[in-house]
This record gives sequence, structure tokens and C-alpha cells, in this order.
Amino acid sequence: QVTEVLDIPEGSLTGDVRLFGMAIQHDILDIEGYRNWTKYATSRNPDVRIFIGLPWEWNPDSTTAADYEASWHAYHPAAVHTLIDQLREEFPYTDFFCIPYGQAAVELYNLYDDGLLPEIDELVSATESSIFTDSHGHANSILIALSELVWLNAIYGVDMLTYAYDPGYIANLKAIANDIAVGHDPDYNA
Repeated sequence: QVTEVLDIPEGSLTGDVRLFGMAIQHDILDIEGYRNWTKYATSRNPDVRIFIGLPWEWNPDSTTAADYEASWHAYHPAAVHTLIDQLREEFPYTDFFCIPYGQAAVELYNLYDDGLLPEIDELVSATESSIFTDSHGHANSILIALSELVWLNAIYGVDMLTYAYDPGYIANLKAIANDIAVGHDPDYNA
């Protein structure tokens, strides 16, 4: 039981949750955890919608931008879409979708590599002028801002091309978020 493992008191979670999200850990992809959480979530609210968020890969400075992108595109559909397909088969009345927010790191890395991110001086640095704050791959402000836009589009369907908010960067983060959304397989969208 998920509630026993996490020491959640019985009755502490109600059926008010309409959207439940889980993340992928790139080096561990075992359906059992996703299955258990889905059983628990649907037992509380049979109409709950479930998404799996796919973060960016770690250690970006240990690879080239091209290899970082290739790894993302190889992993994303093969692992996450397959997992969603399995869950859809086991839970046919539950809506599952994916949020590819990790692609934000891929797109920013490519732009940086091509010299097209004027406000970014380094791939990895503790300063604001980088994509990642450390070699492990924790997000700096620009990556957080772009990821937020991807989430906003994926969950709420906000049209990035007409969205009035200005994230405050020279790079057109809304257009990048739109491209990520348009390029994502619609069978795995909300």
C-alpha cells in the first residue's frame, strides 16, 4: 500500500485532487511504483487525471549539445510513452498524459551551443548567466522560466503565441515553449 510506505494517515487525502503528477527518474523506470500511485489516486477520485513529467537529463556539461538532444529524443518516446501506454492499458478509464518539460534544457543547450542565447555566458555556473547552476544539472533561472511555460501550456492549454506575459529574456522563451508543445506527440498531450 502506498499510504503505508509513505506513512500517510488513512483518510488524510480526499477525492478533491483532480490532477495528479509523477516524475520520471531516468535511471529507474519500474512500472510498479506508477501502478501503485495510480491505484491509490483513482481509489480517491476515479476521475483523476494523471501526468508523468519528464525532466531534463543530468550532467549536461559531460556531453555535447547534439548528444544531449539525441539522448533526450531517444529516451522520451521509448521510455515514457511506453510507460503511459502500459498504464492506459491497465487503467482504461484514466486519462494519462506526459509533460516534456525537460526538452526545455535541450532547446536552451542547443541555442547556447549555437551562440543564440545572448544573456547566457556559460552552460554551467552559479551565476544567473548560465542554463544550469552546477554540473549535476540543476536549473538556473532561464531554464526554470522556460520549463514553467511548458507546464503552463501542457496543463492549462495556454497559447504561448498569444500569452501576454513577458519572462524577461532576450530569447523568445514563449516561442520555444510553443515549439516544444507543437512538436510533442499529441497522443500524449492532456
